[in-house]
Amino acid sequence: MKIVKIHDNSKKIKQEIYPEVIFEETIDYLNELRDEDCNKGTFGTLACVCGSYGMAGAAMLCGSAALTCGAGIVKMILPQSIYQIAASNLWECVFVPMKDSGSGTLIFCDFDKILAEAEKSKAVVIGCGLKVTDDTEKIVVGLLEKCTRPIILDADGINCLALHIDVLKQRTARTILTPHLGEMSRLTGMSIAEIQADRIKAASDFSRKYRCTLVLKGEGTVIAEKDKLCVNPTGNGCLAKGGSGDVLAGIIGSLVCQGIDSFKAAAAGVYLHGYAADECIDEYASSCVNARDIIEAIKYLM
Repeated sequence: MKIVKIHDNSKKIKQEIYPEVIFEETIDYLNELRDEDCNKGTFGTLACVCGSYGMAGAAMLCGSAALTCGAGIVKMILPQSIYQIAASNLWECVFVPMKDSGSGTLIFCDFDKILAEAEKSKAVVIGCGLKVTDDTEKIVVGLLEKCTRPIILDADGINCLALHIDVLKQRTARTILTPHLGEMSRLTGMSIAEIQADRIKAASDFSRKYRCTLVLKGEGTVIAEKDKLCVNPTGNGCLAKGGSGDVLAGIIGSLVCQGIDSFKAAAAGVYLHGYAADECIDEYASSCVNARDIIEAIKYLM
């Protein structure tokens, strides 16, 4: 694998693995899996614990991106209040509607059912459109404590974790976090300015301290895991729209579900996400591109 040594502002030497190399190797591997003997089980089941009343779109974007990127089965675990709209738009997904609160969010009394569905899956995405309540906090923390499958934590999954951050140190299964700057600030207590002053150090330090793969989103998204590091070169301003993060979570979850290790799945997923955005602005004005356009563009890049 091609690598280059770089220096961050802390004067420590790190190895940066080129994300384009990881992307090419990942796509080649996935395409080789699709031989005549494969079936949906070959490519795993991805569970998505996502959505709430008013945020059905976040769950649907995550699920749609995961399907597009090759997951064998995408299982949507969501409040029953959004089941009808989600199921009418995601025909290929399996749905596990759960009881919801009066405000349309998941409730903790269904935690054992959610955990059982997660354990039957190859990987789990948590957080897209989930909302932050006492119940969703308990669900997120409980899954991090008890679920033995790889977890990709995004959006409100990250916000639910923020006050319980030390639970990450106890996990033995793989964990990927995909915070934007505001979420990273909540996780670390650092200001956005402090994080921006040295994004590589912030991501690397967090990854080592909490034993996870960290995807610090933004211009030059940083992917860090222990002593491994990528700075992503793809992407543009058209990604600065609601829904693009949900798409990224679905992409990464799909890659993990298909057997790609956490660091490679995160690096390849971020690269593909940005690559699709770059392709979109060759066709459309950047202000007109939406998250569904990113998913459509992916079909021509894998």
